[in-house]
Amino acid sequence: MQKYSFFNSVNGDRKYKAEEWAEYFSSFIGNGVFPSPATNLMVQANSNMILTVKAGKAWINGYFFYNTTDTNIQLDTADGVLKRIDRIVIRWSLKNRNIIIAVKKGDYASTPVATDLQRDADIYELAIADVLVNNGVIEIVQSNITDQRYNSHICGIVTQAVQTIDTSQLAAKLEAWFKEYQNLSNLEYQTLLAVFESLKQQGGNEFIALQAWFKDYKTQATAEFSTWFNGLQDVLDTNAETNILNLISALTSKVTMLESMILNDIKTNPYLIRFDNVDGVIANGLWNESLQRIEC
Repeated sequence: MQKYSFFNSVNGDRKYKAEEWAEYFSSFIGNGVFPSPATNLMVQANSNMILTVKAGKAWINGYFFYNTTDTNIQLDTADGVLKRIDRIVIRWSLKNRNIIIAVKKGDYASTPVATDLQRDADIYELAIADVLVNNGVIEIVQSNITDQRYNSHICGIVTQAVQTIDTSQLAAKLEAWFKEYQNLSNLEYQTLLAVFESLKQQGGNEFIALQAWFKDYKTQATAEFSTWFNGLQDVLDTNAETNILNLISALTSKVTMLESMILNDIKTNPYLIRFDNVDGVIANGLWNESLQRIEC
């Protein structure tokens, strides 16, 4: 069968359907969202469980979609125990003859996955974002929204060529890089925790050692003080005055002897021996009675 389009109608002999126009446009405009501006149909967190789909344009199977203003969509409340992933789509429906923004609610699970897209003769969907709804949350944050507009397998962008640009490899590389960066960051964090734990342990050991040193020092100082104090008690007993005078006398005698050795002018044989007396001692020299010494 040969087909052609489009020509003027003469007496109604050239009538065309919307499908024929869509077929014509789909021959050189691929499915996807328009890449400019960068926020075109971007999904953003708003408040509570409300999301905002930014204004923008898309193309599906030769049909044009235009979200003229930002559109808010409401997600269902979260489960108290399990998680889910809701997929935000641009849905083309031949039966309903429209293209709308819709939410494909995910199944609850401890490790949830996004719902598959429907793509058949009646409905064709483009996924623009996946939203992780954690258990027990009452608000969606931007970090839980995965932008899927540049994933050519489930969405993609419209270009001037017949097909959309294949960004699946770029998306895969970015995802792999992010996971690698996440793993490295977690490894560095664990390493940092280990360092802090090591410092904590080292500091604790050194503190224990310091405590032991202080304890030993206290024991030694106590013993030395006790010895000194006991010796002092021997001097400062009931005869303290007499003991002190004896100590002073002994010290005075020693000082006098040193003075004699140093200050007296002894010309020869300056060796000095002191005696209390010289009874019975035979010595060559002169006995100095006052200084109690033999001077040679």
